[in-house]
Amino acid sequence: MKNKIIQEKRMRGYFIQAAKEILKGEGLDSISVRSIADQAGYSYATLYNYFKDVKDLIFECIKEFQEECEEYVIRETADSPRGIDKIKDIIRAYIKYFVEYPGVFELFFLEKISDIEHKQPTSELICSFLDRLSNEEWNYCTTNNLVSVTVADKTRSILKYQIPGLLLLYINRRNPLTYREFAQLVDAQLNKIIKIEAVAKTPGFFEPDPMNFIFEDENNRLIFIHYTKDEIIAQKIIKEGFRYTETFYNTAEQVVNDKLDLMYKHNMYKYYGNYVIIIAISRNTFTHYANEVKSRGINVYIENIFSEIPPTLNENDDKVYTLPNKFVKGYINYESGAMVLNAHFDPNYNPPIFEKNLENPI
Repeated sequence: MKNKIIQEKRMRGYFIQAAKEILKGEGLDSISVRSIADQAGYSYATLYNYFKDVKDLIFECIKEFQEECEEYVIRETADSPRGIDKIKDIIRAYIKYFVEYPGVFELFFLEKISDIEHKQPTSELICSFLDRLSNEEWNYCTTNNLVSVTVADKTRSILKYQIPGLLLLYINRRNPLTYREFAQLVDAQLNKIIKIEAVAKTPGFFEPDPMNFIFEDENNRLIFIHYTKDEIIAQKIIKEGFRYTETFYNTAEQVVNDKLDLMYKHNMYKYYGNYVIIIAISRNTFTHYANEVKSRGINVYIENIFSEIPPTLNENDDKVYTLPNKFVKGYINYESGAMVLNAHFDPNYNPPIFEKNLENPI
């Protein structure tokens, strides 16, 4: 059985290699069952023992070309410094591979997808390839606050379409005329597209002290953040509690101790203000009341049980609840990293009225 598997793998390899040589040298127009079989040194009937049809074989070639290109990129960028510089070098190496093998470029980007796709995600495999090659470095840049997540996503999208266009003009139209001019054009475009735009003055927020302030005893607490513009409002929340409409999930975002996740959420909400309110509730307390709400079949948001005063109505007749200030740990100025602790913070706060709220949900 083992020998049969080895034999099958070897035979598939012969046909794949033969097809790759034809595609690199002559292009898709020269691909046929007979041409592949002749190149491999076997009868065309034998090919069907290992592949459903030519499209099935082409899909395997595309995967191998990508593996080959990735190995080429890794070699070319082995000594590149991490971050923006390495992203640019990855793109340069990716481009050099296709310049060296224009037949592969034509297969990837010029042939009709209907001619090469066969019940496989061929189009997505091709179109996402460059982005996959540079994904690790983009994550490095956003994690280390070199580029904002928003800018990274926008830049990656532009590169996805811009780079094949540059290759198309050079490989098929010799525009510009020489590879040297083309390389200079690529460098100019990369410098224009990929710009270092650090997350706006937020290094203090992601330093160890603020991170520890947010995620202290995380295993025993559910942690939420809320952004506000004025420090007076932040101080009022510490003093009077956190007011929210219907459910605090409408204005508070749950976070976990993952820097990349926090950076992503921070970039979404930072425009609401510089002051980040930290809310923390004991997991045991929250779980206890969640189980009680479920077992009793009560139609109420769990956090609404954590209220010491009846809700009020706003101008839209929505109920406005107040989470006790005991669950408000404090706030952070994300620009400076300055922290303010609520002296009355108690994530385990559990007064008798919470149990009464189960009997008469408010």
